This record gives sequence, C-alpha cells and structure tokens, in this order.
Amino acid sequence: MKNKRLLLFLVLGLLALTLSACGGAPPTATWPGLAADGENAYLANGTNLYAIRLTDGEQVWAFASDEKSTFYANPAFTSDGQLLVGSTGNDRTLYRIDPKLNLDVEDPQPTVTWKFNGAEDHWVATPLVVGEIVYAPNADGNLYIFDLSITGENKLVDTVDLGSKLWAKPATDGERVFVGSLDHHLHIIDMQTLAVDTVALGGAVNGTPAVLDGKLYIGSFDSAMVAINIEDGNVDWTSPTASWIWSGPLLFNNILYFGDLEGNFYSLKAADGQPALDSVQPDGAILASPILVDGKIVFVTENGTVYMLEEGSNSPVSLEKLEAKIYTDPVLAGDLILVAPFQDETSLLVALNKDGSQKWSFTPKK
Repeated sequence: MKNKRLLLFLVLGLLALTLSACGGAPPTATWPGLAADGENAYLANGTNLYAIRLTDGEQVWAFASDEKSTFYANPAFTSDGQLLVGSTGNDRTLYRIDPKLNLDVEDPQPTVTWKFNGAEDHWVATPLVVGEIVYAPNADGNLYIFDLSITGENKLVDTVDLGSKLWAKPATDGERVFVGSLDHHLHIIDMQTLAVDTVALGGAVNGTPAVLDGKLYIGSFDSAMVAINIEDGNVDWTSPTASWIWSGPLLFNNILYFGDLEGNFYSLKAADGQPALDSVQPDGAILASPILVDGKIVFVTENGTVYMLEEGSNSPVSLEKLEAKIYTDPVLAGDLILVAPFQDETSLLVALNKDGSQKWSFTPKK
C-alpha cells in the first residue's frame, strides 16, 4: 500500500509538470536539485537557487528570476565554472549563471550571463556539458545543443527531435550521447553526425545510464536493469527487479549499485546481470542514485536515512536519519556528504561528515 501511494505521488508530480506546461501554475511540490564545487553547494529549491558556503553552511546568495522560474533539476557546471540550470516554470528558461560576485553589497546576486527561452516545455533534466558543448534535453522531446564558445545570445547550434518527453540527464562515451525518454526508449546520438539510433525498452527511463567499455546500463519503469551493447543496440542481459527503477546506477569495480521504489538495494555484476550479493531492503523507497565515498557506497531512502555500504557487503550501516523525505541524489563535496531533504522548511540542506555526524544544516535567510 505504501509503495502504491509513492507511485501515485510520483505520477501526480509528473502530471503537474505536464499540465503546467499548458498554462497552469508551476508545480510547487518538486524536490530539490543539488550540485557543488570546491567552495559552495548550489541548491535548486522551488523558486530559488541558493549558493551555500561549504565551510559553515552560510548562505552566499539566493537567486530568484524576474520570470518566476521554478527549479527542480541538479545544476550543471560549464567548463569555466558557471552554472547551467533550467526552469520547470512556465517561463521555460535555461540559465547560465556566474556564481562569482561582489560579496560586499547588501544583497549579493549572481550574474545571469546567458539564457535560452526557445524550448516549448519544462527543463526537468540536467544538461550534459562536454567542453564548450551543452546537450540539454527538454520535456518537449528535443535535445538542444549549444556551443557556449559562440559570442552573443544565439548559442543554439542544433536541435535533435527525439519525439517524447526527456527527463533524464544524458551520458556520453566521448563519441555518442545517450538519453532515455518517457516513451520507453533509449536514444543514441552520434556527436559528429547527430544520427540517432533508438533502442526500445519496456518502460519509461528517468535515470542517467552508466557507460563502460562499449556497454550501457540503464533501469526503467519496467522494473528491470538492462545492459545494452552500444555498437549494435542489442540487449546483452535483462535483470528483473521488484519495482520501478527511478534513477541511474552507480558502476564501481564492475558492479552496478542501484535501488527501486519498493526500497530494495541491488548489487549486480555488470558482466551478466547476476547478483553480486543478495539485495537488501533497509527502510524505504530508493529514488536517488548512489554515490561513491572513499570506496564505499552511500545511498539514501525516502524515509530520510543515509546509508553507507562497504564494497562486498550487503549490510548497510545507517549514517544519519533525517526527519524528512529524501529523493535527491546525495553529493560528495570534499569531505562532506550533502543531503537535500524534501519539504523541510527548517533544513533545506544538511552536510554530514563521512562518519555520519552532522557538520551543519542550512536554513535560508529571510
């Protein structure tokens, strides 16, 4: 029953974003996006994008556009350290923001150095940045390709129509771009010719594929993890799971780590899809992708627990339990594990030391 309620919540969230594209109000119940560089964490939460100092959790600045943007996706970094973040609001704007500014002013604000308003739907996916080229999937079904080295506002160099809503961040092997769509397909785009090959899958794809040695690994709402041979598009193996797979897997030492919406956490051999270890079911649905911290796997659950798993073990250790739900991927920032709770008005971001002790929590300035 609990899993069915979560599925209903997720479906309603997807529906809210879809309906708001038709002229309604932007959705407010989207969970936050998160990224970090060497100095700050960047939290995309509702109508604001926050810069938060890593050393002490203090707010550096807060950005809210004049166009009433709503932010959901994880920000991406350009090659020169600027931020790319798209809006899920009715403005449908993709921003490039320079986070460096004069901190001596009373109300510091970052600088919008470029923006694109030509998409027809929301920016749900995080863009992929390869040098000066940006591959930005939009919910209108197009993959927008920008060259940031071009001077002036018009940096759009190509648009690839993939036919269905794109909500997943792409991956690349250096020659091709891989992006999943909600119409049960994986698209393989040649980076030179922009020729597209399409692989049919059993369910919608919302996660970023893992790519290694000519193979691609992706989960779907068909309750399966799939390995695909990149050269010919053939499926090498399919490993069923108990429920939908919302996010992409972590691939470490030829083992795939990921969770499903029933709260199972899996460790599969990349070679054949067989279990490296028995799956475990800690305490809640798993929507976020795991991260690697000093050779250990860290993952979060909907119930607000942060777990650490030793390589070769299927006994996760609880590092911290937050009194909020967690749907956002955790982020490793130096010696800190950053976790963004969902709809927690007192702590929008929590920084943990690697032993699980809390270093700071962030509450926006009023």
